[in-house]
Amino acid sequence: MESSRLFEQLNTFTGKLPHQKLSKIVTITLLVYCAYLLADLTWKLVPTSSDKGKITVQSSPKTGNNSVSANNVDLSELLSINLFGDLKKTAVNKPKPKTDQPAPKTRLNVTLTGLVADSENATSPTSVAIIESAGGQNTYGIDEKIDGTSASVYEILIDRVILLVSGRYETLMLDGIEYSTTIPGSNNKVSHQEPEEDDMEAVDDVGPTINNKPIKKERVDKRENVELSQSLREQRETLFDDPKKLMDVIRIKPFRQSGELKGYRLAPGKDGKLFTEVGLKRNDLATNINGYDLTDMQQALTVMKELRSMTEATITVVRDDTAIDIILAL
Repeated sequence: MESSRLFEQLNTFTGKLPHQKLSKIVTITLLVYCAYLLADLTWKLVPTSSDKGKITVQSSPKTGNNSVSANNVDLSELLSINLFGDLKKTAVNKPKPKTDQPAPKTRLNVTLTGLVADSENATSPTSVAIIESAGGQNTYGIDEKIDGTSASVYEILIDRVILLVSGRYETLMLDGIEYSTTIPGSNNKVSHQEPEEDDMEAVDDVGPTINNKPIKKERVDKRENVELSQSLREQRETLFDDPKKLMDVIRIKPFRQSGELKGYRLAPGKDGKLFTEVGLKRNDLATNINGYDLTDMQQALTVMKELRSMTEATITVVRDDTAIDIILAL
C-alpha cells in the first residue's frame, strides 16, 4: 500500500519536470564526452611535436641487486674513432732543413754573378740571386729551381747562395770570392776560374788599364739632366722592391784576366733605354763606384748596402783605352 503510494508521488514529481530541457542537457553532455574521448584517442595515436628528436633510453634489466648506471658505460671505443678529428694533433708543417749541415762547394756548372741579399734573413722573399746556367743568365728567389739543373735556391747570403741539390746542401760562392766557411767572405786569394761565354761580345783584353799602363781619362756629368735623375730614382726604388727587374735594365758579368777579377762587363737588358741614357755602352767594364773598388768583394758589398741612400753616384768604366767617370744624381 505504501509502495504504490510512493510510486504515485514519484510519477507526480517527474510529470512536473521539464522533459524537453532535460533531454537537451543530456544530449549536449553526451556529445562533449564523446568529443573528449575522440580527442584523447587521437593524441594517443599521433605523436606530438615534443616527441620529435627525443631519444628514449630503455633501462637495462636489473641483475640481482645491481643495475647498469649511465655513468658506467664505456665510451672509449666510440671516442677513439675521432668522428670530429683529433684536437691533439697540430698542423703538420714542412720541416725546415738545418742550415748548419755541411754545404761543400758545388760542382754544378753554374756561376753566381750577382745577388741582392737581406743580411738579417737568409730566406727573405725579397732576396734574389743572378745565376748563369744552361748557357743563359736569370734571377732566382728562394725555393726556385735553377734552369738546366736539379738544384733549387735554399738560402741567399751576402756572398753566397746555398743550394738544395737532391736532398743535400751545396755552396755557390759569388763569382770572385773563394769558398770558405766565413761570412760575409774571406780575404783568401780568388780561385782561378775561366770566364764563360755568354751573349756579350767577347773581349780578350780590356786595354792598358788592366796592364797597369797610363790611360786616358774622361768625365761625363749627367747631374743636370733632371729627367734622367728622376728616372734613376724611380728605377732604384723599383729594384729594391722587386730586385728581379734588374735584368730588364742591365746585365752584369764578372771579367777576369789571368785568374784575377778586373771588373764587371755591362750590357743592356731587355729595356736598354735607361742603360743608354746613363751613358753606358755594351762591354763597358765597371771598376769603381763612388771610390769603392768593385774588384774588392768587401768594398763591393759595402757600396751595395749604401746604394739606397746615395744622392750621387760616380761610376767608373773602362772603354777601350779610356777610363770614364759617369756622374749621376740620384
